[in-house]
Amino acid sequence: MSSLEQGVNQEVYYGILPMMPKERIYDFKATVLIIGGYAIATWCYVQGGYIGTMLPLKALFSSTVFSMTLVGLLVCLVGIIPQRHGIDMWLYQRAIFGYSLIGIIWLIVIASTWGYEAVNARLFANSIMTVLQELGIPAEGPVWVGVLGTACIVIGGVIAVKGPVAIKISTYIMVPCLLAVGVLIVVLIFRNASWADLMAVNPAESLGGDDFRTNYMVVLEWNIAFIFAWYPGFAVLPRLVKTEKSYYWGFLLGFCTIMACFVLIGAMTGLLTYAKTGVASTDPTDWLIGLGGPVLGLLSLVFIGFANITTQALACYTIGMSTKTMLPRRSYKSIVVFWSIFCIVLVFWDGIWQYYNTYIAIVGAVSGPAIMLLIVDYFIVRKGKFSLTGVYRLNGDCRYRYTKGFNIPALVSFAIGVTVYFVVYDPVAAWPRSDLFLYTTASGFSAICTTASYYIMSKIPAVRKYMQV
Repeated sequence: MSSLEQGVNQEVYYGILPMMPKERIYDFKATVLIIGGYAIATWCYVQGGYIGTMLPLKALFSSTVFSMTLVGLLVCLVGIIPQRHGIDMWLYQRAIFGYSLIGIIWLIVIASTWGYEAVNARLFANSIMTVLQELGIPAEGPVWVGVLGTACIVIGGVIAVKGPVAIKISTYIMVPCLLAVGVLIVVLIFRNASWADLMAVNPAESLGGDDFRTNYMVVLEWNIAFIFAWYPGFAVLPRLVKTEKSYYWGFLLGFCTIMACFVLIGAMTGLLTYAKTGVASTDPTDWLIGLGGPVLGLLSLVFIGFANITTQALACYTIGMSTKTMLPRRSYKSIVVFWSIFCIVLVFWDGIWQYYNTYIAIVGAVSGPAIMLLIVDYFIVRKGKFSLTGVYRLNGDCRYRYTKGFNIPALVSFAIGVTVYFVVYDPVAAWPRSDLFLYTTASGFSAICTTASYYIMSKIPAVRKYMQV
């Protein structure tokens, strides 16, 4: 390969050049494995642990598996844009928000997304600490959490620097580990209780209200927000998939249905642990030793440790590539280093873990409107047509400058979506502020208001001309 070809290859996989169909490396099978492996990391068990404090098992099925899959049918549409055009989704969003506003939206979303990776690193640390303690090594306290969490982040960052091929290889290690943990947990659940026992378990009512409908809608909100929060994951990976069909169904199966099943496994385990101990815990490392004993419990914790490293690597790659899109003059390696340090700070802070419900609500409040703007702008307003030279600002084409880099209609719709979210839902108390929440959830109401306001404005001739449609 010539030096020129090597340079082009570097910019395709680590830069901002569009990816041609012949350069795509993921088929349907690889897409399901990679996306499924990324989605079913141990943060699923944390999510499951939280929703298991609110509802009995029967209600959790419809509020989790069905809701996540149905919402996924809509959310997965956004990845068609990078898959179809071979560009990072953040590049296209310059056409929606404008060259300056997209930078602000990107920073808010990407910085908050690292909370997931901090949870991932914390769970890695907890699993290794538990293993060490069972071996007689006194590993506990915030210093151990910080040091072991840092190790997970650093090793994952090293793999991420190697690029998508290394990610693909590591996934073949990660996915079997995660699947093995899931299967093992299911075995442990039914070794300790029958299906009838699980269905009879009442959740920890002290963490929620006595009104079943309100609890149900709150869980539904958490699950919808959980899907919306994967919005940055649709920016980079779809452009690596060979066909649009493989992308859409691969992502829907991996990001939504499979992930929902693992969230449900977490909820089942949390319910069973609560029934046995009377203590509600959202940390899977608390469950596994108690359910599986020293041998099976420790084995599953070792699997969690290995899997979380490769999960971290995939996160570093996707977020690093999106950052490269926004800051093309920065080297990909320096970007990975920067975000790894940022994630390490979050691990030592530990605030995401303590205020998980508030975190997931805020991420959902920001991601939901952005997703709906993408869908309505590309599929309905522009009908799939936009200027690639305008997006890249080539040859003086700066048509998406709008008003000093801000698309005012998009800004207004985005602000409406975020505002109404907090009007009907209190993310700190994790409880509804309005009865309207009981019909739409906060994410649903936010999505409706964002979509409707942007579409209505696009039908006004002067605004439509302003939007360069």
